[in-house]
Amino acid sequence: MNEIIPSIQQRRSAMAFSPEPIPQENLLQIFKAATLAPSAYNDQPWLFFVANRNNMVGFNSVLNTLAPANQDWARNAGALVVSVARKNYSKVDGVNYYALHDLGMATAMFLLQAQAMGYVTHMMGGFDHNEIRKVLKLNDNLEIGAVTALGKPGKLDDLSPQNKQRELSRRSRMEIEKVLRVL
Repeated sequence: MNEIIPSIQQRRSAMAFSPEPIPQENLLQIFKAATLAPSAYNDQPWLFFVANRNNMVGFNSVLNTLAPANQDWARNAGALVVSVARKNYSKVDGVNYYALHDLGMATAMFLLQAQAMGYVTHMMGGFDHNEIRKVLKLNDNLEIGAVTALGKPGKLDDLSPQNKQRELSRRSRMEIEKVLRVL
């Protein structure tokens, strides 16, 4: 039972980020990992919008859609990533009921690749869905998954006292018996 992959064991949602852009070659490597995720019919319904800090207009347009509590710390991320899934299949007719599941798989791959490359991440659900749809000009076939802050680790002293406490808190997970049902 002690053989959990180290990058999975070490992954946690960071709040302290260093405000530096992510080099393009690193972004390509991170999201190449996402493309290797499995998906229903191999449809690969995911799409990632990256607002890198090297374009502050784009970065701020996504940042401004976040809940104020998330803006407080996410403003220092190197990039903000909006994950989106196509609701309908592209290869066969019909609704892809697995699109958000598949998007989650691709997101997990990108989180683990980022971790392996020395980056930290923090997924967020606290954002204005309608506003971000406008900012990204999303059509009705696209479902937003989450916004993820991505960047190099930052200084804890740059966080508010409340966020510093959250960052230093013990990582808690539900006991395996609460999430696993063996038939």
